[in-house]
Formats: sequence, structure tokens, C-alpha cells
Amino acid sequence: MTITPRLVAKYPIPDRDGARTFVDPTGPVPRLEVRGAGSLRLYDLREQAELTAEFPAPSPDRWSMEWTAPDLSFAVFGTATEYVAVARDGTTLWKQPYGTWDVGRWGYLDFSTTGAASRPAAGDSSAGGADQDLRIWLRLPSGLPDSTLILTLDAEGTVLARSVLPCGGYERFVSLLWDENDEVCGVTVSGGRAAALTHYEARWHSGAIVLGGQLPQDRGALLWSEREYLGMDAGNARCMSVDRRGRDVSWHSLPTYQVTASLGLGDFPAPGTGDCSVHNAPYISSSSSGFVDDDTALVALYNPYDEAAVYMFGRDGWREHSHWLADPATGALHGRIEYPMAEVDNVTLVGDGTWITEEWDAFYRWRR
Repeated sequence: MTITPRLVAKYPIPDRDGARTFVDPTGPVPRLEVRGAGSLRLYDLREQAELTAEFPAPSPDRWSMEWTAPDLSFAVFGTATEYVAVARDGTTLWKQPYGTWDVGRWGYLDFSTTGAASRPAAGDSSAGGADQDLRIWLRLPSGLPDSTLILTLDAEGTVLARSVLPCGGYERFVSLLWDENDEVCGVTVSGGRAAALTHYEARWHSGAIVLGGQLPQDRGALLWSEREYLGMDAGNARCMSVDRRGRDVSWHSLPTYQVTASLGLGDFPAPGTGDCSVHNAPYISSSSSGFVDDDTALVALYNPYDEAAVYMFGRDGWREHSHWLADPATGALHGRIEYPMAEVDNVTLVGDGTWITEEWDAFYRWRR
């Protein structure tokens, strides 16, 4: 059974020949980031793409990562050698060098507000009122083995505190956890040779982050050591995971993580037949599958890259992927999505019943 989706909006990509693009679905409105040679531009994706902010890039340095302040007053670029904060008019507000450290892999920056009742939602530009002071938290190399340096800055870039945490180190990603009052409550360490996710208690005390004990792994942590996490529904009642080899997806009730429904490769048509005619040895992708809304999930089937076709016959090794809708409550397939264009690949799930796909010159927003 095929499902023809309804086109909700088309968003042409500006400067497609020279720009990198990224869709951030986490805020109240999905946002398109356009990373051109000279600037970072942010668009809110509504009925049309609306330009909300533009930040000139620090010249002549290229950048590999960027973070924007909650009120979009400035952006911080991670260049080859330093963090650089830039205002909308191109003024450099502050810099923090880190040498040749690979910020693209291990760099981290976050924002919080003091005096806030709660942490602002991602993409919410209403934060930063008169009774709130912005705090910037960024990671730098500590120069010590198995340690992490976190600097706390104000909006002007003045260093308010230096916290050396006895965890992380080079080739580990370190991030902070926050409570409902926007206070530091924990530290997460992941990556490197030790693939497991580690959580530590933490608190702000006497002008520094103080690390507590390591938290025991709960059922969820053990589950994610074996499977890939694909997200949670809006009501926080159910989450979705995929086997690391792409053999099945499962839905789990929260907070117990008990499996309530599953969908395996054997539940799809046989490879090379019917709606799976484009597949030879499909697997379920962790990068494109997840919740469309609380009652619908999208499951993406991918083909392995066909190296033999490339090296032996000179053919393109890319083969068409397929997207399917399923019921999270039962695991039953609704059918394959049939787009009006061929070779649809990348999918961004917004969570409101829509999803966004990318073509060369535009993004397309769909609804069932």
C-alpha cells in the first residue's frame, strides 16, 4: 500500500551552490540554518521561509560549528582556532582561543539565564528579559589528562568562572545537564574509546561547577548501549529505538522502557518485490526514522552502499531509499510514502505531524 503525502510548504534554498544547510526542528517553529561563505542566516520555516537573523562570519576563518544566543542577538562560531562571538552587524564581541583542538568533534557551548523561572525552549527568542542575565558555558582543552575545562561567561564575554572537571578529556564529548530552574545538575560524558554514556551529579557551588558521583546506569542507559535512540513522543509516554544493525524498530513505554510494539525487516515486503522493489539488502536507518506525531512513526529503509557497482562497473553506488509510516501503538505498517519526485533521501521529523525532505534546490514539508 502506498501513501501520497500532502505538500504543506516548499522552501527554496538561497545560494545553494555555495551554502551548507541544516534544519533544526527543536524549537516551536523549525528553523533553517544556511551556512554561506560569508554569513550564517537563520530562517523560520512557516508557510514560507522567513529570515529572522543573519550573522557575518568571522573573516577570514572558516567555521565548523556555531551556536546562537536565545534572543538571536549574537552567534558564536567555532573556527579552526577559537570561539568567536559575532553580533548581527558583524562586530566581534569576544574570542576564546583553543589552539588546534577539534572543536567540530569535541567543542561544546550552551546558554542559561539567571533569574529565569525555567529554561527557555530551544529556538525561543523570548528569553533574556530585564530580570534575566545570560550565562555562556563553553568547553576548552584543560591541558590535563581525563579532565575538562568549562568556562562560564557573561553576555559580554567576561570570564566569571573556570571549572576543571575530572572527567572527559580529549576525544570525549562533555555536556551539562540542567534542572527546571536552569541550574547545573549534572554532566554527561560520551564518545571516544569508551562508547558508553556516563552521567555524573554536579552542582554550582562557590563560583564553580562541582562534580559529584557517577550515577548508576538505569534501564534506559543499558538499553541505549544496545540500541539507537530515535526520540520520544510529545507526551513523554513512549520512546522509539532501532537495533544497531538496523534489523528492527521498537516502541517502549516510559519510564519502564518495556517494549510495547516492534516492527522488523520481515514485516516489510521481500527485498526486490512490491513496495520494496528498490531494495536489495535493506536495513532500518537510525538517522531518518522517528515520531511524526504521537500516533504515527516514520521508518526509513536504506540500502547498503553498493561498492561493487562503483569500483567494478563504474556505476553510481547510491540506490533509492524508501520511507514508511507505522503505528507506534501496534507496530503495524500503514504503507510506503510515494513522493511526486524520485530519490528522496534526507528526512527531518518536526514532531507536529509534518516532516521535511531535501532536494537540491529546496526543502519540502509534508503531511500525511
